[in-house]
Amino acid sequence: MARNDPADGPTAPPRAELSTDARQARRQLFAYLTAEHADVYGAIMRALGGDVLAREMSATEITDALRADYDVDEAFVDVRLVQLVEWGNVIPGVRNPRVSTISEILRSRGRYQVSKLGARVARDSDEILAAADGAREVARELLGVISDQLAALLESFRDGRDPDTGEIAAAVTSVFNNHRVFHSSLRDFYGYLNTVITRFDLVGDDYMDLKTILMGYVDLIGADVRRNWPAIHRTLAELEPHFDLIIDKLNAWQTLTDENIERAAGRSRVEWEELSRWYNGEEETSGPASLRNATDQALNQLIVNARRIISNAGSGVSRRGDLLRLAVQFDSAEPEDAHTLFADSFGLYSWRHLLYGETQTVQPIASTSWLNAPPVDIAVSLRERGDRSARGRTSPIPDTDMYDQLTMKEAEEKESRRRMAAAELIAAGTLDNVKLSAAAEAMFLHALTQMAIGTAGEETFDFLETGISVHRGAVDGVTTILLDGGSLTIEGFLFTVTAYRMGAALTEQAVNA
Repeated sequence: MARNDPADGPTAPPRAELSTDARQARRQLFAYLTAEHADVYGAIMRALGGDVLAREMSATEITDALRADYDVDEAFVDVRLVQLVEWGNVIPGVRNPRVSTISEILRSRGRYQVSKLGARVARDSDEILAAADGAREVARELLGVISDQLAALLESFRDGRDPDTGEIAAAVTSVFNNHRVFHSSLRDFYGYLNTVITRFDLVGDDYMDLKTILMGYVDLIGADVRRNWPAIHRTLAELEPHFDLIIDKLNAWQTLTDENIERAAGRSRVEWEELSRWYNGEEETSGPASLRNATDQALNQLIVNARRIISNAGSGVSRRGDLLRLAVQFDSAEPEDAHTLFADSFGLYSWRHLLYGETQTVQPIASTSWLNAPPVDIAVSLRERGDRSARGRTSPIPDTDMYDQLTMKEAEEKESRRRMAAAELIAAGTLDNVKLSAAAEAMFLHALTQMAIGTAGEETFDFLETGISVHRGAVDGVTTILLDGGSLTIEGFLFTVTAYRMGAALTEQAVNA
């Protein structure tokens, strides 16, 4: 039994035991629903099923019926019909049509009709495909009809009367059919309710719709069940001594005597006992008890969703709507704009750490304790054997000329970029409303980080490794420096960059270059 689903009831007669081969053959009846050309298969089944009764048609007649909606020919339809015959949905016709000409003989040969189970599969699948996605209305008005029909059936047995078998059959069939319709609609309704209350993105209009359903419609269903189940259960309890008599009368009244026929509902004692259990509200597995439990669970979930919506903690309100709008913007954006949109939406901006850098490693001296000194790598042979001699196969001496050249080239390029950045800062002089390149930006921000450890007043900082001196002066207002990734605003200070006297020659060469 599914969660939040009312208890199972006598919705169908007891099923006969089938062999493995028979079950596999019946599973083949559903094959056309997911096969290639499923739409054409469905149209063929609807044409053979007819509007009122099933029809016997030839491949030519079916082709004429399908051409209004599908581009098919007779050969294509004939192949589909042969496949449906193999699956068991269609059977070849056996009646010889009355024809008067050779053309009619050619048109009418190879006739087909739907099988019993094939027609049922087609009918149920079409009903499912045409069903709405919303909630199904519960046929709660049938509860009163079931109660009245059972009361009338009980009244016909009072005072030792022998009611007419036809009246009994009509009453029994009506009771079980009405219960099947009510029970089926109830299961579908709570199945829809299950899919809604488990959604984490339930906010806004969806939440209000669920609240309306639970507070209004579910209460009406529960009220009708509470009002009618005691009378139905009481009537069934009084009818129980007559169950066998009712079943015997109906079995004797049946015109089909084959044991393999599919009888109507209410023709076995098992079905009557299941119907009595369903309306026994005192049992845990009864319909009313399961309905109460399902309603309680739905209301509890509604409260959980309400708390989530009004809470600011945790994940908060679902962002499903925002993400859908963002997806639409991504779909319509150009590739360049999409990168900007992604950065703006998720805060993926370029960043730089402006706090103090890591403490510089101090090389240990002879008086440094081993406890405070950094660990020293020890060769494996010395660590495990106490022997400094080399072991293992002698490795070839690599030719490092190419790597040395690459290293020298990278070092020269790095030094060239450093000189150009220093020259750019010196040429800018006072850093206010000036645009810095990426290299100059990195050099200035590195210097700014080092200056954070100084005093708060005016001070000049010399950077030997870059060949610049930065003077920090106090001002009233802010200093703005334009960078590639935005702008840097510094309040209360103005920075002026000049050439460091020991690095003046290097930077002067870079400026003149």
